[in-house]
Amino acid sequence: MAALVALGAAPVAKIFATMEEGPIPAGINPGEAWLESHGRSLGHFVAGTWLKPPGRMSLECQEAATGRTVAVVPAGDSSDLAAAVAAAAAAAEAWAGLGGPERGQRLTRLATTLDSDRRGTMGALLALAGGRPLCQTLGADLDLGLRLLQVPAGGAQLGLPGLEGWTPLGVVAVVLAGPCSLSALLWKLGPLLAMGNTALVLSSPAAAPPLLLLGELSGEGAVLPPGVLNVLAGPPGLCQALRAHPEVTSVTFLGAAQEELQALVWGSPCRGPRLGGPRGGRVVVIVLDSADLDSAAAAIAATAATPPALFPWGGCVVLAQDAVAVALEQRLRARLGALRVGDPLDPKTEVGPLPPGTPPPEGVVQEAHEEGAQVFQVPLPPLPEGGHRFYPPTLISGAALTSCCLREPAPGPLLVLLPVRSPNEAVAVASALPQTVAAAVWAQDITVALDTADRLPQGLVWLNALDLLDPSGGCAGGAMDTDLDEALREFGCPPWEQPPEVDEPLSPLVTADDPGDPDLAQAVAAARGAAPGWGRLAGACRARVLRGAAAALWGGHGTPKDGGSGDTDGSLRRALLRWAARVERGGGAVQEVPGGRVLVTRRPLGVVGVAWGWPRPLPLELLPPALALGNCVVVAAPPGGAGPVQRLRKALVAAGLPGGALMVLPGNSRGSGSRLARQRPDGLWLCGTDAVPLLLLLAAPAPGSCCFFTFNPVSSTFRAHVNNLTPWLLLDYPVAMPSNLEPDSGCSDLWGVHFGAVALQRMLGVAGKDLAPLLRTFLAQLHFVAECHIQDPQGCVRLEMVNVSQLLETLVQNLGVLQGRPSHFPGCAHLRCQPGPALTSLAVRHEGTLGARQGPPSPAGHGLVLLGGVGGALGLAAAAWMLWRRPCAQDGT
Repeated sequence: MAALVALGAAPVAKIFATMEEGPIPAGINPGEAWLESHGRSLGHFVAGTWLKPPGRMSLECQEAATGRTVAVVPAGDSSDLAAAVAAAAAAAEAWAGLGGPERGQRLTRLATTLDSDRRGTMGALLALAGGRPLCQTLGADLDLGLRLLQVPAGGAQLGLPGLEGWTPLGVVAVVLAGPCSLSALLWKLGPLLAMGNTALVLSSPAAAPPLLLLGELSGEGAVLPPGVLNVLAGPPGLCQALRAHPEVTSVTFLGAAQEELQALVWGSPCRGPRLGGPRGGRVVVIVLDSADLDSAAAAIAATAATPPALFPWGGCVVLAQDAVAVALEQRLRARLGALRVGDPLDPKTEVGPLPPGTPPPEGVVQEAHEEGAQVFQVPLPPLPEGGHRFYPPTLISGAALTSCCLREPAPGPLLVLLPVRSPNEAVAVASALPQTVAAAVWAQDITVALDTADRLPQGLVWLNALDLLDPSGGCAGGAMDTDLDEALREFGCPPWEQPPEVDEPLSPLVTADDPGDPDLAQAVAAARGAAPGWGRLAGACRARVLRGAAAALWGGHGTPKDGGSGDTDGSLRRALLRWAARVERGGGAVQEVPGGRVLVTRRPLGVVGVAWGWPRPLPLELLPPALALGNCVVVAAPPGGAGPVQRLRKALVAAGLPGGALMVLPGNSRGSGSRLARQRPDGLWLCGTDAVPLLLLLAAPAPGSCCFFTFNPVSSTFRAHVNNLTPWLLLDYPVAMPSNLEPDSGCSDLWGVHFGAVALQRMLGVAGKDLAPLLRTFLAQLHFVAECHIQDPQGCVRLEMVNVSQLLETLVQNLGVLQGRPSHFPGCAHLRCQPGPALTSLAVRHEGTLGARQGPPSPAGHGLVLLGGVGGALGLAAAAWMLWRRPCAQDGT
């Protein structure tokens, strides 16, 4: 050291400040070289070879940064799609017949081929076509993509427990609708192929080159048999041609949500393909007062520059506790100012252009600025010619809680910083933000961090990290798909979906009145009230309840206490004891993943409805698994089967089960499932003859989908009906109406009619014989709104009392506006509330809203907490709550 001082060596800080990167190797870009090898004229990849139909119009593949044309592909049409479907269908049986070990070896060979000398070509094409910086596409993105192939391959080779007897679906179509990275595609493609399905990928021309390279690699050396992986490029409407091909058994959409998605549903709901909606959105980051602000700012800025590969659009919202908000903002400005914006093919670039097909966030930023928010933007450096798709790193602070930048995800390097007073308020605001797919909590107080993460509804939660993605621990797209088991189940057919073989004697058909909607609504409401307490109990506590019930049913001495208990062979007792042991041991697991550790735990689905339509007793051993995992159950019991279920409920309640955790109502053999589905439980088990009406009900627009009428549904005589009704009403009669709905020019009037119909429906229940017919007539004018299935998924709506005269006046205004506008209401099925400090308190329960969920929803599906660390700090990782797959035909709403 003394010698260095004597020589006048520069200090370490100066050395790091003046270090320069090494020279970039000269030579042609490997992606450009691959395009040149094909004459920059690509085709479709079908049945293991290139398909180039002659005389076809060409579509341009453009560079994301400059818009220049780098290649052309033929415009795919219905004939190309038919050829691809035929090739996939022809290969399906042989591919499924190879068996899991052989399929796993083939997928491993594909990953090895991708990781060989073609790695540079794939990375360059991803940067060229998608705009993500080369340092990401060659590094973390491709490493994650390889893992997304290798882990399902290993699962197929070893055979995962719980998938015994599962069969492939057949031909699965994957439609890329909007921004989508290769990693997001492989997260679906790996499990899809590992389960024995064949794939048909439909892509836009902009995203086609790297996908066509993947297809070419799958055919080299017969890595995959011809027809197993087919790639078509075409216009956006090409996927609608799938309607003509019943061989397609499942369709999965990737990328940004599309309003026209509902229009792609075709055929009868009893025979149509499974539909998987598009996944994606933004990340919400909670920074608590004990956080390491430097590491948090560095990770947040890096995420803004290049979002996680599985959700490459939507931006980032940062919720910082008041004590650290100012200091964090200063660090974020410094980090954003140091980001390198430029050509994504330059290895030094950190911020590339906007994803293809996404609008610039200029409108959102401008609106926030006009509302009084502070906008910090980094000046753009000189850009490549034609580089109009670049957007400067931007930080919005001081925005109103109702600002557009919080309501609408925006692509690009955009951060929104919002101060919060406490972890409770942070959880409330994060829960109310729309379209968030993942969250992160930064805190050195691990107890507070874990508690905060556990209460967030997002499917994936990082602790002290923002880049831990791995199929062994979790890759979420919301509240689902967080682990390999669920990814494989999505593309498999369970043995219980096969037609059952009924060989036991049927019980005599006993007629009983179906439980009416009010009774079911009360039962579901009671279950929702009990769900938080029952679901948060430790596994040992739930196991104690199940064991106590088993002892009570059998009198504690091995002989039935009640011969009518429905457990003559002891199967119910064994199920109670078996699931008590499982839940006691299934508290979670810690797994090692690249960059951190993953804590995987189970979270209950919430309220599960059971509708049994077969004319034979309900097997009571189906109920312990749902209860053991923390769910609450509402049972529409079969004819003559309510007695045994009620005795089971009595034993469970005596052992400590909350009264609302198991609700039993007698039902008929038909109709109970449909009525139960209208209450929107978190999951539904359906067994028997009620399948068709339930599927028809579930074919209605799902929450968040578009609400579309082929004609204007508002009657021209609605004012006359209001005038007829008014004299019969006490105009100061109090009714409940919402007070905190988000102003929305496209949805507010529809929401107003919805709540008006709810209030008038309640009045009908107490109306006299003269008023009731007038109310029914007017409600018939409002019945169209029920077809939109408007819901309150966040449980955020608050009601206040107003006079019925105000209600009628508002209804007239709402109907008048709707009468003069197009009958298309995209995105109106989910009620949206104004976020604000009031969110920290419990929401008023939203009851009786024509099929809406009641109260705050229980966490459904999975949650993943991925915990990272800095230096030698403890690296914590994710809590992934696994969705328990249920027997019988099912649907989670």
